[in-house]
Amino acid sequence: MKHMEQQEFFVETESGIRLMVASKIPKEQRLGKAVVLVHGSGVGWIYWDIPMQDYSIMDYLVDRGLDVYAVECRGYGKSTKPNGLSVTAKAMAKDLKAVIATIMKRSGVTKVSAAGHSSGGTVLMVAAGMYPELLDRMVLIGTPYKAINPLFREYATQVIRAARESGKGYVPNLHYKDIENRLDAHDKNVVDWYKFVVEENYSVMPGGILPDIIENPGAPFVPSMSIPTLIFSGAKEYVTELADAQAMFFDLATRDKGFIIQPDSFHLAFLEKRGHRGLQECIFFWITKSGSRDGP
Repeated sequence: MKHMEQQEFFVETESGIRLMVASKIPKEQRLGKAVVLVHGSGVGWIYWDIPMQDYSIMDYLVDRGLDVYAVECRGYGKSTKPNGLSVTAKAMAKDLKAVIATIMKRSGVTKVSAAGHSSGGTVLMVAAGMYPELLDRMVLIGTPYKAINPLFREYATQVIRAARESGKGYVPNLHYKDIENRLDAHDKNVVDWYKFVVEENYSVMPGGILPDIIENPGAPFVPSMSIPTLIFSGAKEYVTELADAQAMFFDLATRDKGFIIQPDSFHLAFLEKRGHRGLQECIFFWITKSGSRDGP
């Protein structure tokens, strides 16, 4: 591992939300590019930086010269926890504007690339539609477009109902309990670590994002999207549908686009023996790929 500067800091948004951001910056051989990683629902930023073996996506990217930032979205971890029903894709996209502005200053760049997993990808799609001038290149990982898996829809509907009934918009976070049954080949110590982190730090989750997973508010922006975009999907996805991901690929307006289906991988590739490495390589490839975006 190369020498790096590692830090946690807070960004305050226009609405008064404080977001924790973790950063890893190489001390040498910097490529002059910055990327922000946006987590999905159910767990915060930490899965981008699994502290064992070679699983850390942040370490993989920083070792190759990228300035890497991972944001803890509203409603999670050390960041502000408003009513859970306010944790929507649009609200988080507005939060991301302040985060990206801070990253630009810290890294001295004029645009920031981004990778979003699951609902984090939904947030990025909304942000790309609202603030296209801020984003350089984008990776969407297991992100729905216009349809989701019927079984996941059923689960999401139950979570939405429970969140609305809870009074504060949060529900118990139970998705991790049998996570090993929804993974390709994996290391037990990595899965045990993940379960411990979720139980200790993310025992409840905000329900406001779930309606946006079902009805993606970022979808209308796709036919005019000029940001170079890579769609990454596991062949055994259980949140998204491969046909839906393919439809998003064809609908993307940008000519600089890619679609990768990783064999045998499920929704949480960062926990899989082979999946995490494929995900690391794909993010780095796309963020550093040459080529200019369409239009202004």
